[in-house]
Amino acid sequence: MKTATKVFIGFIALGAVLGSIMSFFGGRNAGKNSYFAANAPVKAIKFPLPFPTDLLYQASPDSTVLLGVLKHEPGLFDISAFDRATAKKLWQLPFVGNIVGQTSEQVLVYEAKTSTVHFVNPRTGQITRQVSPEPAPLTSPSSLYVGMAFTDDLYLTTKPLYQDVIVNGKVDDSWKIGITAKTWEGNRTAWFLPPAKQIVIIDYQPIVAGNKVLVINTEQKIGEGHSYQIISLKTGEELHQSVTDGTYYPLSQALFVERTLTFVRRLDPFTQREIWRLDGSFSFGQLWQFGNQLSILSRHSDGRRNTMRIVNSVSGQLLTQFDLPFFNETSITGAYLTHEHQVFLHFRQLNFSDPGTLLYDYWVRYDPQTQKALWRTDFHSESISSLLPFITL
Repeated sequence: MKTATKVFIGFIALGAVLGSIMSFFGGRNAGKNSYFAANAPVKAIKFPLPFPTDLLYQASPDSTVLLGVLKHEPGLFDISAFDRATAKKLWQLPFVGNIVGQTSEQVLVYEAKTSTVHFVNPRTGQITRQVSPEPAPLTSPSSLYVGMAFTDDLYLTTKPLYQDVIVNGKVDDSWKIGITAKTWEGNRTAWFLPPAKQIVIIDYQPIVAGNKVLVINTEQKIGEGHSYQIISLKTGEELHQSVTDGTYYPLSQALFVERTLTFVRRLDPFTQREIWRLDGSFSFGQLWQFGNQLSILSRHSDGRRNTMRIVNSVSGQLLTQFDLPFFNETSITGAYLTHEHQVFLHFRQLNFSDPGTLLYDYWVRYDPQTQKALWRTDFHSESISSLLPFITL
């Protein structure tokens, strides 16, 4: 991906900030021998269904279907689909491509070789529609798909401050900073929404739900809270805006969470209805979702350790809570509780020297009582991590 020098510098700065933040949860590693549980026995997590273990999995618009991808090279993947209940392979596309998004019913796959966006039925694998050439913001050197959302009629593009839409090797100045909705047919601008705050880095995709769009605006400086907007999909008119002193987490299409220093709550951002609330101390907090579990990490009141809470994301019920030491050389990124009440900790770290790869992604079977690792998975268990949200252990 080609980006402007300012973007590159911005990512370096962001990496430095993320490194500082993650050093609270776990320091920057100095090598595999320093990873938490590096010397623990290595085992594999046993899943109840025989899904292939060399794929990365993601949800599809059909809740009964999982998508699996196998990387050939950057931006090129074998794409297949599996029945979620049986692990049966349903189909595989006859070309390599990249899943760039979804509508409410279709999977969108970009095929670079033909400059085509394919609309794919997730259950049958049938290509129901093709758009060629593809929208300019979708592909390199623009590569703005991280901030894009899609319907059958429109594609929405988030343009940040230091990134441009490139057409035929030149900057297309018609794209303004903010969110633009254009039609698939005719590439006509349906509406434009200027940013509530300056967009420098794209953190979240817009979320389309029915005839509305959810836009999350992240903090522009340390200590400043998030905001979100509800937009009319038809007109681009702002229907609502909310602000928090803390952080919003759009964890999935159906799960939206707010965290502040004193509470974590699930709410419906479209109606502003609170679904559940967990009060407590959540300073220096972070949270992650795995299936119907929400793991919440925060600083203990004594300042010398962290506290992990695992919560049912549907009901808000606290499933378990325990203290954790600081992990000096490894970044913790969540926890999972099995039906047998076994605790697994997740560790994951981006490789900033090789964008698009990970230094590690692994799970540790952990005993909270003794604060010891019983065993761990392989340091590169990306397939397991991508599948776990869809499987109950």
